Amino acid sequence: MRVGVLVVAVESFGGLEFMEGGSSEMDLRFVCLGSVGGAIVVMADMGVVTGVMVVCELKVQLPDSTQGTRSPLRHPKRMSNPIGESVTPAINDSDEPSFQCLSTAPELSNCTSGHSENWMVLSTCGDKPTPRFNHAAAVIGNRMVVVGGESGNGLLEDVQVLNFDRFSWTTASSKLYLSPTSLPLKIPACKGHSLVSWGKKVLLIGGKTDPTSDRVSIWAFDTETECWSLIEAKGDIPVARNGHSVVRASSVLILFGGEDTKRKKLNDLYMFDLKSLTWLPLHCTGPGPSARSNHVAALYDDKMLLIFGGTSKSKTLNDLFSLDFETMIWSRIKIRGFHPSPRAGCCGVLCGTKWYIAGGGSRKKRKSQ
Repeated sequence: MRVGVLVVAVESFGGLEFMEGGSSEMDLRFVCLGSVGGAIVVMADMGVVTGVMVVCELKVQLPDSTQGTRSPLRHPKRMSNPIGESVTPAINDSDEPSFQCLSTAPELSNCTSGHSENWMVLSTCGDKPTPRFNHAAAVIGNRMVVVGGESGNGLLEDVQVLNFDRFSWTTASSKLYLSPTSLPLKIPACKGHSLVSWGKKVLLIGGKTDPTSDRVSIWAFDTETECWSLIEAKGDIPVARNGHSVVRASSVLILFGGEDTKRKKLNDLYMFDLKSLTWLPLHCTGPGPSARSNHVAALYDDKMLLIFGGTSKSKTLNDLFSLDFETMIWSRIKIRGFHPSPRAGCCGVLCGTKWYIAGGGSRKKRKSQ
């Protein structure tokens, strides 16, 4: 199987352009971790082992952050609702860590100093995680946190941490504390969930869980104490789902689509305010995406949401949509140049004005690109 990278140039909103990047002859299921210096790092299920890979030398054009309008989502209105003992406390934007380039990692240094666009497998030490798919990952500082997923023996509930300085794997605690005085429980096993970073915490949103839930739950993992807490959300809480997407704009989460517990595809849009811990449905106009799951999403400059691919009730998709948060209008993007094949379960990371998309597959043919 051919594994490569698709690049979306987010420079002309009227007609985005796809390009093909480096490739490798391996069949992988990806979870995207983010950009590190000049490389994209992904964690992949290689069938028998779990590996960490990078794509080298990503040439991107960085946007001028001082130009253009800003979405209201960048500075959402703060509400005065109190926070209970069992919820994650609010974190100021100033607490968010800036991602550090991995200059101490020799393999990444060698990779990013060259001119290659090929994949390379990184050597890691420690106890490697169980091979999995439908998991989620997020990067905090010099660590990457991987939670849950699915193996051949069912759903997983473990928390794995990769230290980028030493490239070593460790297993973190999966204990949940409902209050400071309660006995520890365990987070539910889950798949098809989302994981986003926020300050020194990672947030686990939704997913298919065991035991099941009728509404989307949000769990917070403190990377310093290695303790989980359940966020007591208010407002119009979305129905439980998996295969959805979540992006973060400052202290606001944006959730789109997915599949509910009755396997119905969704195309609803919700906002979760991390300051007031409140869910709100978002109402938009324009030709928006059809109901889908296992798509990939990105937030560009805190003012435009991008949705690509996924699977609907009857087929696998390769369409591309954008939502302007200033006008709340959906638009279907006209694609110039190379057009990627339909796919679901792919991953993506935004680097400057380019969106790199890797992996995925379709119902007709198992294929990764």
